[in-house]
Amino acid sequence: MIKRNEFIQHEIWMLSTFGAFQRANIYKDGVTETERKQFRTKLRRYIEDSLIIQYVDDVTEENHIQNIIALSEYTREFSSILKQGRMNIGISQKLLNLYLKYLWCLEKISTPPHFPVDSIIQKKLKVPNAIPWTKMTTKEEYLRVIQVAKHLLLSKPYSSIAELELNLFERN
Repeated sequence: MIKRNEFIQHEIWMLSTFGAFQRANIYKDGVTETERKQFRTKLRRYIEDSLIIQYVDDVTEENHIQNIIALSEYTREFSSILKQGRMNIGISQKLLNLYLKYLWCLEKISTPPHFPVDSIIQKKLKVPNAIPWTKMTTKEEYLRVIQVAKHLLLSKPYSSIAELELNLFERN
């Protein structure tokens, strides 16, 4: 059972980093695959050891936002390989929220406070003047999308915005 669990954890980490990094162009020119792999390994360790454990029980929205900011700040340690000197709020939220979404769907954690914000969900939510998630640098830009989802949730039969997003995603 341990090997199966390790395998699944590894796979969802790969899917999460692929989803968060594929369009973000986060690395400086000339960064080697070895450096990228070391970064992803340390990033995973930080997320799993410092952040994910909090989500076994319900996490407040404010705590979740602080975790996104903490993740962004943590990546400053890798400024020598990251284009912007760190992962911005948009990339950080995408990585953390996507990883949480997978864990939630596997019933490893309780319902996350938010969902992965990207261009697809912004279109489905009809977010006015949407900012590309790869360019989000402030929590306010990110929270604009969350507020639109919360407003839409009032007219939908879902218990959370994470469930709302999952339903919208499934129709894709």
